[in-house]
Amino acid sequence: MRPADNVRLAMGGLLGSPFRSFLTTLGVIIGVSAVIITVSIGTGAKRQTETQIQRLGSNLITISSGYRSAYSKITNRILPAIEQCSSVRQVTPQISRSGTASYGSNGLATTAIGTSSNYLEVRNLKVARGAFLSDADIEAATWNCVLGADLATELFEEEDPLGKRVRFDRVRFTVVGVAASQGDTGFSSVDNVMFIPYTTMQKRLTGNKNISTISVQAVGDKEMDAAYDQVYATLLLETGDERAFRLSSQADVLDFAASMTDTMTLLLSGIAAVSLLVGGIGIMNIMLVSVTERIREIGIRKAIGAKERQILAQFIMEAATLSVSGGLLGIAFGFLGSRIVTRVFNWPTAVDTRSVILGFSLSLAVGVFFGVYPAYKAARLDPIEGLRHE
Repeated sequence: MRPADNVRLAMGGLLGSPFRSFLTTLGVIIGVSAVIITVSIGTGAKRQTETQIQRLGSNLITISSGYRSAYSKITNRILPAIEQCSSVRQVTPQISRSGTASYGSNGLATTAIGTSSNYLEVRNLKVARGAFLSDADIEAATWNCVLGADLATELFEEEDPLGKRVRFDRVRFTVVGVAASQGDTGFSSVDNVMFIPYTTMQKRLTGNKNISTISVQAVGDKEMDAAYDQVYATLLLETGDERAFRLSSQADVLDFAASMTDTMTLLLSGIAAVSLLVGGIGIMNIMLVSVTERIREIGIRKAIGAKERQILAQFIMEAATLSVSGGLLGIAFGFLGSRIVTRVFNWPTAVDTRSVILGFSLSLAVGVFFGVYPAYKAARLDPIEGLRHE
């Protein structure tokens, strides 16, 4: 019997009992669709994270205080030393302090970020109204501030905030600008913060010259490694203690986020793939039932000269056809499920071609693996017992 004949027999068996065939392949359908949906969620999250990090700037190096330093050695004197590095374009400090911003009867918990005038360029931020902090604000330690988009809306609603006075805890600041909305970056949001001169933060709020974080912008992506090495050497020279500071680049953050996403995707895909195992057991069960129902047919075929390998191939082909049919339906449901997840839950999804190939390959492998035993049982059937069977 030719392979095409086996395929026709297998399709005839499927179409002859469509409801039973659907129930048989349901486990495979669920397994394949679950794998595709899970991988699409992971891929979508990974791409969104990459986009968000790129939006913050791909050529950034972040400096923060070390874990084991007795006191902070990251102070103002570090800034000019880092600016002298040949692979560094510009440097901006950041000092954060949590508190409550209020205007009139409106108040909101927020974070004040003390920074410099070049924060806009380093962090890819834009101003929607007014202006950002200027060099004069930094030098004079003024009481000017720039509000994040959400903070401005919460405090002022429809009122124009420019020129108004905002209280942060017990200190009043004059609003000179409103930042454009950045949205959630996945790590933090600048839409609910207020920016003030870092010199004002140090002189009026913290009372010291310590700096929480320094963002260093390299000349370009190709100079990232050189900039990292130069900054590290400069910090080691200035502080005298490698434990006094920590360095991280956007590439490190991206690698970590990608690693976490890949691990979670792999774990969830493994759980989803259990459904394929259940589906394979269902196929084996129904194939054993099919062998029992067709004992007389098998006996007749063997009596007229059918070889064991031909019977084996026929039933393996039937099992593979069942699983592949389930796999194709699973792929269709996987695409549909990914779209539903995006629309209903507003989660980013991206169907990866590799997940489709993986799902289809797994469905085929499951059908062949779990179809071997029923096919072997059919092939080994004694033709005399088959002819006697009623």
